[in-house]
Amino acid sequence: MGHLNTIVELEGPIIDVQARYWAAHRAAVEAIGFEGPSESEFWRLVRLGAPDHQFVQHGKSDKVAEYARLRDEKLHSSELMALDEARAGASENLRILKQLGSCHLATLCDNREGLNATLDRLDIWMYFDKKVVLPESRDRRVASLKELMGHHPSTLVVAGSVPFAYAAGEAGGRVVGIKGGPAFPDRLRKVGADFCFDSLDALTDALTKRDPILERIGLIF
Repeated sequence: MGHLNTIVELEGPIIDVQARYWAAHRAAVEAIGFEGPSESEFWRLVRLGAPDHQFVQHGKSDKVAEYARLRDEKLHSSELMALDEARAGASENLRILKQLGSCHLATLCDNREGLNATLDRLDIWMYFDKKVVLPESRDRRVASLKELMGHHPSTLVVAGSVPFAYAAGEAGGRVVGIKGGPAFPDRLRKVGADFCFDSLDALTDALTKRDPILERIGLIF
């Protein structure tokens, strides 16, 4: 078996972020004096990529803007990142990816202190050759992913969010989505994901068995 170069997004494939997203929403919506949707409806809206005003129904534009600012501030806080939990079997699946070649971690969250604390707490930091916080700029984000891809004939990119999947596709990666993260599979496919797996466990199973689907999406290793 050849060398596999893999880039994995933290949020979705590796960790469950639902508790963090919900807590950030509740803190923001309560601060502006609104009730907001139920938890299940909130998560459905997140995964659909719904605009901010749908989370603050009947709120005027200034309230919606304040909600979004407070939510985003809380979303990447170390306090709420402490709510993140590893997906079942995450350590074992990351170990397999590292055994197959190079395994890199990438995230859109710019809280490096919170990121390092999460990796230490979940005891998964040792599985990554490199850990990268992707820039906010689209062009720089794509460039960062290309750098991780290096000179490998193809790179497997495991995505959970739309911005990450889009940038990975632009960078030339063979992108697969993981269901149950911050975006529905159909949204990931629309921005470049070649295929979606039920879990990281299902993906590593396909890799070790050299499932034909991987060859069909252009993954070479």
